[in-house]
Amino acid sequence: MVDQRFHHSRGPFNLRAIIDAIEEEQPVLEANFDDDSSMMEDVSPLKQATEQDVSFLDNAKYIADVRETKAGVVLISEKRKAMLPPHLKRIVVRDPYRAYARVASLFYPIEQPTQASIHPTAVLGTHVVVEDQVVIEAGVVIGSHVMIGRGTRIGANSVIGAQVSIGRSCMIGAQVTISHAMLGDRVEILPGVRIGQDGFGFAMGKQGHKKVPQLGRVIIQDDVSIGANSCIDRGSGPDTVIGEGTKLDNLVQIGHNVHLGRHVVVAGMGAVAGSTFVDDFVAIGGQAAINGHIRVGKGAQIAGASGVMRDVKPGAKMAGYPATDVRSFFKMHAFLNRFVKGDKSDE
Repeated sequence: MVDQRFHHSRGPFNLRAIIDAIEEEQPVLEANFDDDSSMMEDVSPLKQATEQDVSFLDNAKYIADVRETKAGVVLISEKRKAMLPPHLKRIVVRDPYRAYARVASLFYPIEQPTQASIHPTAVLGTHVVVEDQVVIEAGVVIGSHVMIGRGTRIGANSVIGAQVSIGRSCMIGAQVTISHAMLGDRVEILPGVRIGQDGFGFAMGKQGHKKVPQLGRVIIQDDVSIGANSCIDRGSGPDTVIGEGTKLDNLVQIGHNVHLGRHVVVAGMGAVAGSTFVDDFVAIGGQAAINGHIRVGKGAQIAGASGVMRDVKPGAKMAGYPATDVRSFFKMHAFLNRFVKGDKSDE
């Protein structure tokens, strides 16, 4: 069960409302019930679900749970619907996980501020523009000539540098630092993020390493999510750009002059070195490292803990260190295993 001390449900909802919510994004292919007035109280994992809960199956690892679940209704795909016991209600969709996300958002919508609130301990510089319904929490420091859009919330003890622009309906977590940056609308920044700090730029030499002024900005487009304690350096001259809809996990490092395209995903502890261009819809696994001054093509997939040293073609799947085509990587891995263990066929 969801702990209502931390998460506040808007439920219950009947099955008709749940179907309507799903159909805002994708069609419902089948529902094996005629009466859609039954009330659902909550969402829940298969194993914990009760007869008043909505649950879903998307991962084959949980097939055993679906055979034993007591859920009131299960969101499931066409290819897996036969796995459900016949007495259970089901809603068949193309993408059960996305349907669950929509239903969970129905029960637990992101709460937007309804009225302005500036804590008395916040410090605002001169010529700060604050639109309607902005919430600024305790200990926040905001520099001069900052613009903050309608419905944005800035968490406690965050620091917003001079001239920064923040769009509408943004959620800035506690202890975030933002400078030299322009943010679009509906940007989510979790606690501890650092945006717009100096990039790692030094002119190397035998007499010592000379710091190169970092004269660019960070441009963050609409609907970007940035995980806790991630860092995005400002450009050295060109801007660092985070494209629309991109999602960064916790502890991600984005170097100066990096351009991430639209809807890029970078898992935890991933890092992209300076001046690299990552095209739209690229997926980068956890702890993967992308070399500087290269291009990763549209739709490429980089496996976790990989080290990408050269350009990656669009749609490629890469793994290993240094990263290579995923099929070649697993062939080499299998060969090395046989070599180390001793291939029985050679005896």
